[in-house]
Amino acid sequence: MKSNALYKITSLIIILFITGNYTCGQAILPFMYDGGNPVATITGLTQSGLGTDYSTSPKMKFDTSGDCLILSFDGVPGVLSFKIKWNKGTAASRFPGDFTLQQSANGITYSNVQLYNSTNGTALVNATSITETITTLSTSSRYLKWIYTSKNNGNIGIGAISLAKGSSNSMLTISTTTLNGFTYKAGNGPSAEQSFSISGSNLTGDIIIAPPADYEISTATGASFIAMNPVILTESNGVTPNTIIYSRLKHGLTAGNYNENITITSAGTGSTTIACTGNATANASVTLTDITDPTLSTVQGTSVFQTLNISGVNLSNDLELAISGTDAGLFSLSQYSVVQTGGIVPNTIVTITYSPNTQGYNTATLTLSSDGAVTVARTLNGIATVATDIHTPIYSLVLSVENNHILFMANAGEIIEIYNSIGQKLIQKPTVDGINAISVTAHGLLLVKVGTRVGKVIL
Repeated sequence: MKSNALYKITSLIIILFITGNYTCGQAILPFMYDGGNPVATITGLTQSGLGTDYSTSPKMKFDTSGDCLILSFDGVPGVLSFKIKWNKGTAASRFPGDFTLQQSANGITYSNVQLYNSTNGTALVNATSITETITTLSTSSRYLKWIYTSKNNGNIGIGAISLAKGSSNSMLTISTTTLNGFTYKAGNGPSAEQSFSISGSNLTGDIIIAPPADYEISTATGASFIAMNPVILTESNGVTPNTIIYSRLKHGLTAGNYNENITITSAGTGSTTIACTGNATANASVTLTDITDPTLSTVQGTSVFQTLNISGVNLSNDLELAISGTDAGLFSLSQYSVVQTGGIVPNTIVTITYSPNTQGYNTATLTLSSDGAVTVARTLNGIATVATDIHTPIYSLVLSVENNHILFMANAGEIIEIYNSIGQKLIQKPTVDGINAISVTAHGLLLVKVGTRVGKVIL
């Protein structure tokens, strides 16, 4: 009797085991399914609590907290993709519940792969189907579970499940994980290239290399460099031969740091990144605020001076000043170098002194320079007249205006000076004989002095 009872129990266990495997079983990879509630007809898929199917993909409806779908499969998983869609029940800006994709090696203990919620998970937008692609499944996983962890608002649709077959021996070999020092002056570029090599073995899919937003990659170098996004290295019989990939910082970027990652993926190998660090440095520049060429007038044997405002930014060296030209010896500066601190030369007043010994018209060239900055130059004009003790009265000046030009009569060699309403000198230069037409860009009330004559105009 005992023997007979033991036989019956053993037979029942075997029947239940066979029935369970026939009903559920394991899906053979690669696996694809885009239908509705699988009930018990799709090998490898089991469900609990799914509602009435949606009419279009994704069809499987998760409408109750705790609803779940489990996929059991027979080998190492590769890339997983599926559609997911949230159909809200009441007003909400994004999915407020908790929906989770999990994986397990034994079907008992699960770990999270992807979260969908309103705080730290992927955002879901109402009535919008998105396709998720997961490349980081563990090679030991044999179960995937989609579960409505906590329902707060609306239903979730799942469909178009595709799971590729991976290989536990798939391997990528990459020469480095960092590329540092990409740089150029802002607005220029691209930077000099750097490179890394990559190969693969026992692969089940191509190698996909994607550049970040501010970098470019190519399989060619120099003049043959053509930006590619992504670079795809084809797998053949599981092998991708060693290939050199060239990378550079894109041209035309504004000043700043660009620390971003190149991403490398292949089925069954997960995702690998190469960290790129670079920067576009701000352009050096020097500025001479006074936009006109300085003109200094005096009598022979008497010095006269004029001040200038200079500054600089993003400098790597001090700001240097120099005077050159035939009459350079008649002009001098209060300083010939201004120290930069942290790349900055704040506004600095420099005095130009003109010291003529004889009557005449003198010129020289003033230059401001610093390594990496565009040199700024101004012409220095010096006018020396004969000294006299006779006081010359100031007479009125007849002026007219035509097409933004001030017109007047003068003798050659007189000095015209034009001032704006707040007393800033805009123009100073010698006159020509006869009618003079002076172009003026400023507007408003202007004071005009020619020799000892003074007049006013409005432009």
